[in-house]
Amino acid sequence: MSTIEKYLSQKELVQNVLTVEELKDKAGSGKTLNMMMGQTFDEGQPVDMMKYALFMMNLTDILRQDGVQVTARWLIADHFITDINQELEAVKAIDQVDRRVSYLERINRAYGGDIGIVFSSQLSQQDEYSENLEILLKEADRNAKFREKSLKAVPEDRRNNPNALRYPFEELATIQSMDTDIKVGPPYEIHYDEPARDIAPLVGFNRYVAIHLTRGFPFGSPTISSDVREEIEAFGVLPYKKDSKGLGNYRIDPTIDGIERIQRLVSATIDTRTIIDLLVITEQARQRLEGQVDPSGVEKILEKTYNSAIERQSFKALQELALESYVRYIHEPLRAK
Repeated sequence: MSTIEKYLSQKELVQNVLTVEELKDKAGSGKTLNMMMGQTFDEGQPVDMMKYALFMMNLTDILRQDGVQVTARWLIADHFITDINQELEAVKAIDQVDRRVSYLERINRAYGGDIGIVFSSQLSQQDEYSENLEILLKEADRNAKFREKSLKAVPEDRRNNPNALRYPFEELATIQSMDTDIKVGPPYEIHYDEPARDIAPLVGFNRYVAIHLTRGFPFGSPTISSDVREEIEAFGVLPYKKDSKGLGNYRIDPTIDGIERIQRLVSATIDTRTIIDLLVITEQARQRLEGQVDPSGVEKILEKTYNSAIERQSFKALQELALESYVRYIHEPLRAK
């Protein structure tokens, strides 16, 4: 098994890859590979974002060690929020963009990453973007099957909207304009990535590899309705929106939360998966800080840690270890000058 395959086979870190064979082919093509992750945002900076940032850093390094040239970038979807979804007034959106960029830059500095930042508002002004969007719109007008495939990327309750295809087409035009080879995102994005990968070759676009990391869960013991719980069980909370599913009070924000609040959240958590996910993040952070990235390291440390806690029949021991690891490998590094 190759180093890339080992890294992507860590089941507590990676949920799905479309597909490993395509990634291996791209890695052997001699082309510089472009990796990206798109982000929407709200007023918070969830710790979950670090799982994705550290994953992208590690995968970049692993590919480079194999002689592959890689660029990694975050897409800040500012114009998607204000122009397309019309969720926020511009002034508020600008403030949230600034806070997200500051958070991502802090992660880069603390953990030795070189992930760049692209703003959708700037990218959408480029000629290539406009040309890509026009290709998609024309194909949808003349090809009913193409339109049908494209609509699979739109939530069912929005498909009758005359502008239903604007969001997926704008996103696909963005991905193509960034010459994306590898797209990293949460499990929910499989709804978009599968149809996007299907329609890409129909219009001559690059068929990107989609990597979905594992689900995230809220801390504490929130009261959650059955329909929301069903969504979380399927896809987790969104890593880039702190108030995803209305659970902002049960998420950790490394930029503002003090140790006492985090301790209360961790201690009140009853879902083992939440604690395991935090340990996944802190183990990635430890490896980056110590400069010893092990392609199977997350699996090894979790197996050792989890089995030890089970042997002692102590969920509290697991909570304490997660809190200790958080303070040492996330809280302190992100606050270092």
